[in-house]
Amino acid sequence: DGKTSSSSSCDGSVDGVTADGIRQYPNYFDLILCINMIHIAPWEATLGLMECAGKVLKKGGMLVCYGPYKVGGTAVESNLKFDEALRSRNPSWGVRNLEEVTAIAKKEGLELVQSVEMPANNLSVLFRKA
Repeated sequence: DGKTSSSSSCDGSVDGVTADGIRQYPNYFDLILCINMIHIAPWEATLGLMECAGKVLKKGGMLVCYGPYKVGGTAVESNLKFDEALRSRNPSWGVRNLEEVTAIAKKEGLELVQSVEMPANNLSVLFRKA
């Protein structure tokens, strides 16, 4: 049986286990949920998320990412303005291109299963460990 925790995150902790400690649980988790992180963190955080998910998810395990994305390099006007505002606060932040996020996920053994349109021009992006 896979373990789940409401606090599992590669940048957080699971039952007091630090990010480095999580990597000690290869093929352990069924699900990782990442909400509103990718756009408001440096790109390196996304790289770390994908690397960690690729290691700690069981085969068939899911990574679900929720937030705003650009598709084909563009987005609705409100998300483009949001991207501008984020980058003005911190140049390493910004609404990411879904294709770039998907490419990094693929490198880590995660396949895009589905992208679901959500309220407020956000997407739920579902990846499965191959």
